[in-house]
Amino acid sequence: MKKILAVVMMLMLAVLSCGKKEDSKTLRVGLNSVFAPFEYKENGQIVGFDVDLINQIGKDLGYKIEIEDQSFDGLIPTLKAGKIDMIISGMTATEERKKSVDFSDEYLKSTNVYLKKKGNNNVTSINNLSGKKVGASLGTIQEIEARKIPGAIVVPIEDTVKSIMDLEAGKVDVLILENVIALEYMKKYTDLEVIGEKPLDSGMAIAFDKGKHTELIQKINEELKTLKSNGKYDELINKYGLKVKK
Repeated sequence: MKKILAVVMMLMLAVLSCGKKEDSKTLRVGLNSVFAPFEYKENGQIVGFDVDLINQIGKDLGYKIEIEDQSFDGLIPTLKAGKIDMIISGMTATEERKKSVDFSDEYLKSTNVYLKKKGNNNVTSINNLSGKKVGASLGTIQEIEARKIPGAIVVPIEDTVKSIMDLEAGKVDVLILENVIALEYMKKYTDLEVIGEKPLDSGMAIAFDKGKHTELIQKINEELKTLKSNGKYDELINKYGLKVKK
């Protein structure tokens, strides 16, 4: 009887061990699905360049990817709380963010553009925005840029969709967006126009809680190099029409 009990216990431990191993191969990935073409909803599914990229990385490295969709400004706090394992949401690897999170190698570089509504003659140049209401999505690099504009009245907005609505409604004079995202929205909102563009100091990268995923980051960096060398990265760039600096 004791032998049978011992065998049963060993089998249970083996099952539990396998379960833990399987769990360790699942990566919970946070994003905010309002940044087309990087992440957005289509027919009830979250799709986009970042989604395809992380799914390809997961497939090649043997990880199951679970997407967690939430507000952009809550992504880093959620990461720090251990509720997700990483963030891939067009996030720029700024020096300020590096104080609290680690980043993979940059996978894409872009620029910021300034949008206004056509016919708004109160705004003629990005070099003279003093006293103007400048909108940007809350918690983004664009909000940081807006706060550097001398005399601007910065309006942090909950998310990108609402920021477009506020620009359309005249609640802000200018909206700052990443250029590819701006161009994507301009396909639908044809009464918007670009009045200026500025380069970003840093590119987009995948974020991890600081000091906790050194080995995983190394694996992902190697995989990013592999995807760029075997052509799969370029396939995704072309699929989503991203004409930006890699």
